[in-house]
Amino acid sequence: MKYKFGWILGLSILIACQSDPKSTVPSDNADNDDEEMVDELVDTLLNTENIRTFESLGFTTVAKSKVQGFDWSKFVMSDTWKEDTMYTTPFRPTADYYTNYGRFLKYSPDSTYFVDLDSYNINIHKDNKGNWVGEELGPDTEVSLINPKTGEKTRLMFFGPSSSIEEAIWLDDDNVALLGVHDDGVSGAIAVVWKYHLPTQTFYLYELKDGLSAQELIGSWRHERLKGVAIR
Repeated sequence: MKYKFGWILGLSILIACQSDPKSTVPSDNADNDDEEMVDELVDTLLNTENIRTFESLGFTTVAKSKVQGFDWSKFVMSDTWKEDTMYTTPFRPTADYYTNYGRFLKYSPDSTYFVDLDSYNINIHKDNKGNWVGEELGPDTEVSLINPKTGEKTRLMFFGPSSSIEEAIWLDDDNVALLGVHDDGVSGAIAVVWKYHLPTQTFYLYELKDGLSAQELIGSWRHERLKGVAIR
């Protein structure tokens, strides 16, 4: 009798497994679905390598001193777009351009490009006493990507006084990140990271939805970054 009972029990379990969709064997696509979900989650956050790079910046030190709990891993990607019609003009530097701005330019690792954060709205020069000074030329900010070999200057960003670019860092030869504060007219001023991929002319926008952090950070790093220049 115990063998008959075991056979009936086994048959019952087999029937139950066949009739219960939760007990069916996963489809071949199940693993792929899980991988896509993980990739989608990872793509919406700054990756570990980027965060490690940002952590090495003086900007991060200042940000953490001003904003309790400041954390790059809390930035979430909110938008991405391709910009193939950016304003491009000939790059014709003045005779003293590299003398005045050279130490503040952000060169790509292969030195093919550099980012100019300052020359549009800060006139950096030596005064009659030989001191470095910076005179603000207006409330707007323009960030330019320059290819000195081809002699082209491309406008990456242009903002009014409610936004700022605090720092630029090259992640590799093809990717540059701009760190700052942006007022989108909806959420107000928030801390942001723009990543720009040069070969595809694609932007990726990461945001920290914390208005208080933005107010503490705006303009906080520029004076330190331009150390040695008295901003007037």
